[in-house]
Amino acid sequence: MTDAAEELKQALNLAGDAVRREKDGSVRLVGTECNDCGARVFPPSDVCCECMSENVSALPLGPDGTLYSYSVVHAAPKGWTLPFVAAYLDMPEGVRVFAHIVDADPDSLTMDMAVEATIAKLGTDEDGNSVESYAFRPVSKGDS
Repeated sequence: MTDAAEELKQALNLAGDAVRREKDGSVRLVGTECNDCGARVFPPSDVCCECMSENVSALPLGPDGTLYSYSVVHAAPKGWTLPFVAAYLDMPEGVRVFAHIVDADPDSLTMDMAVEATIAKLGTDEDGNSVESYAFRPVSKGDS
């Protein structure tokens, strides 16, 4: 892995504690819950962003969420796959997640539609290696 790709992985907190793949192949995100004030966030943090407490614990997030808002992005740094859909998704645990939407025609997206977590190639690094991260895709009607 190149230095830039490793820096991105660390910046996104994807060292294994923010994203995990279950035995059944589903992808789960892991956030943080403050044990003092109850605030919940993603990605995980060592300090609560609401009360600054360090008394936090891992919060597994379900694999499914709903689409809150999105935008189709047509300009990005070199290496990103364009165009892409950047979105905010609401998770049932009360956490809003920022992620890419993949495997979907942007014209088919609707607010509050069901989505599920996945791992997707989002682009390439300067050496041509794939950069993968968590993303979400619409839940097909047969999957729900």
